[in-house]
Amino acid sequence: MEVQSGAVRPVGSIEDGWAIIKNDYWTFFLMTLLTVVIVLVTAMILGAITSLITGVLSTVFGIAAGNSSDAVKISASLVPQLFSMFISLFTNILVGALSGALICGIYAALARKVSTGVADFGDLFSGFQKFTACLIVAAVVAILQFIVSVVLLFAGAAVGVGALGMGMIMKDGKPDFSILSGLLGIIALFALIYFVINLLISVLTTFAYPLIADRNLSGGEALSLSAKGGLANIGGLILLLILITLMCLAGAMVCLVGIFFVLPIVLASTFAAYQSVFGLAQSPFQHTPPPPPTFGNQPGYGNQPGY
Repeated sequence: MEVQSGAVRPVGSIEDGWAIIKNDYWTFFLMTLLTVVIVLVTAMILGAITSLITGVLSTVFGIAAGNSSDAVKISASLVPQLFSMFISLFTNILVGALSGALICGIYAALARKVSTGVADFGDLFSGFQKFTACLIVAAVVAILQFIVSVVLLFAGAAVGVGALGMGMIMKDGKPDFSILSGLLGIIALFALIYFVINLLISVLTTFAYPLIADRNLSGGEALSLSAKGGLANIGGLILLLILITLMCLAGAMVCLVGIFFVLPIVLASTFAAYQSVFGLAQSPFQHTPPPPPTFGNQPGYGNQPGY
């Protein structure tokens, strides 16, 4: 499949996305609203189960390390968090696959809108026909984010435990604020690294769900092509992701409900960017009539065999 390099225009993608949905905005608004409600309810239920398990583990390890050194207490407090991260990995995969299937349905509706000029709310659930592909994408993204989180968690814990072990945080029985500020700086650096890595993951996987919805690709094929398209348009995609993130933040600042009005534009903008990189697949919603017969070649005329 041909990939256009440098084709993503951040502002142009937002303008093109709005042009796609503006005449059927409320249809796409209802689709994204229902998607958010379904995903949030599912995430809340799974999150409550994870929090309950983490709370029990924290209590058990806290009691066990009650009379131990500060380093042991820190290590004991990290163990429940590590278990929580493992549990969250599986819940994130499940929630990601669910949201991915619904988002694929919205992308299918956008493809129909571009091809026929008609938006169909029923397309929202068509993504569940490609749930396996969505599950693969969600699993890869969740595992990558999990690995990054674990590495940074252990790196931060090593710095904190090392500082405690060498008695660097306390000086003459009082906190050494110069060391504490340095540790805060290291934490800020880890946070920046986490943000940059997740931004790169987002860039490389941005087109995975549109490719599944529009090209009916498997999860592995969609991820591979998405990474190829993302690398070929990395600058434009980074700026686009920053812009739509700012749009979401601005929407959230309007009593939190504004984000629901922004999300249809965000998805349409992403789909417009996808179109600029990959084009649009031959739509299953269009049917080209056969060409008319050429005069003299129809059955019964003298130039047919047997005459």
